[in-house]
Amino acid sequence: MRTSTLATFVPVTKAPDQRPPRRMSSDEKRIARMRGGAPLGCVGGVGNCTGKPIATFEGIGGSLDAHAANMAARTIAALRSGTPDVVRTARCAHLHGKAPWPLLRNGTPMVAQHAAPRDIVLDYAVAICGVWISGGFFLDAWAHGHVPVESFFTPYHAVFYSGMLALAGVIVVALIRYHESGYSWTNSLPRPYRLALLGVPIFVLGGVGDMAWHRILGIEEGVDALLSPTHQILGLGIFFLASGPIRSVLSERPHASTLWRQLPLVLGLATWIILARFGTAYAFDPGAGRTNAPPPISPFTPDYLTALAIGYYKIASGVLIVIFQSVLITGFSLWVVSRLHPCPGTFTLLFLIGNLPAAAAFTNQTPLFAVTLAQSLGAGLLADALVLRYDPHPALGRTRAFRSFAIAVPMTYVGIYLVGTFALDRIWWDWNVALGSWIWSGVCGLALSLLILARRSA
Repeated sequence: MRTSTLATFVPVTKAPDQRPPRRMSSDEKRIARMRGGAPLGCVGGVGNCTGKPIATFEGIGGSLDAHAANMAARTIAALRSGTPDVVRTARCAHLHGKAPWPLLRNGTPMVAQHAAPRDIVLDYAVAICGVWISGGFFLDAWAHGHVPVESFFTPYHAVFYSGMLALAGVIVVALIRYHESGYSWTNSLPRPYRLALLGVPIFVLGGVGDMAWHRILGIEEGVDALLSPTHQILGLGIFFLASGPIRSVLSERPHASTLWRQLPLVLGLATWIILARFGTAYAFDPGAGRTNAPPPISPFTPDYLTALAIGYYKIASGVLIVIFQSVLITGFSLWVVSRLHPCPGTFTLLFLIGNLPAAAAFTNQTPLFAVTLAQSLGAGLLADALVLRYDPHPALGRTRAFRSFAIAVPMTYVGIYLVGTFALDRIWWDWNVALGSWIWSGVCGLALSLLILARRSA
């Protein structure tokens, strides 16, 4: 009787194939032929090999069929030395009904020769820790501007350093758990996390350097804290670590069809936005509100040229900030719709989580937090609605919706800022500057969409 590679798990008859004879595969040639009852892998007495059986087959209906006598056997028969590791792993997984566990080859434990599978719990744990740490950066930034900080050991530092300890604990637990499940140490994390692990030594290096920097050069204040090299190294480490959940979700895009399965990617991208906000916090608020207005420009006064220069500088920097904010928001939005089909709520959560920490740290007595909340909510809801209705994507046939999406999202984001600032604080910008900067936001979105479309068609 000829058997297939899966003969140890599926019924096999004496005549499994009535078609003309075919050539047998190398795996089939290595597996013992069976009559009625036969052992699993190593047979004795009934089959045509010798050796003591560990798991046997029992015949059903006059020995025409064969099936495992004890599918819940606690021990697994030793397979032949020539059996591929993939076959061993698959057989073991089938018997236990879960992830592959180590098998035995001549009494020696075997380990899986491939990376551990994706674990959504690990994705959530790493993603939440990323938001925790990056949000702690802004708490520390707020403290540098509002609280006398005289030491490295502060409760504000403790927030994001404790987040890093929690993240390290998550990774260690995952490594041990997968290793005990039969994976080698080099394969004890899902493949998308291999690059993310670079963030651990980078963060440790930045932490040690930050402590030495503070002891040697003192404590930074204001914008200095944002541009500190050690703070940027810390941010780079978190950037790498946050890439793990992002790449994990993208590795199983066909199965990421619900918000629950896409949320680790959203949290990872939100961490990236928070880090970008932290490094460029001086370019967060365009300063169009009356609170940020320059001194009045009065001709024929000693301060005329000074006030004129300050006014021009603040207008120019404000418009550049609008352009930068438009590129940042549009870039993340187009990247998301180009990589997967976002579920409703994706962009609303992304903008809210990514923008509010910066607004909370720098709002002071201005309506910045309320305006940022309205911007994120309005632009996020619009983006989710456009995705639900038109499914924008740079693929052929949907380029018009893709370009419209790229224009509508930043113009909504900037438009709500201008309207909200006007309502709560008035605008000192001239109407030409306000409307011109709003148009510039749409131009930036369109330019990014054209670049992406050109790259895909090249």
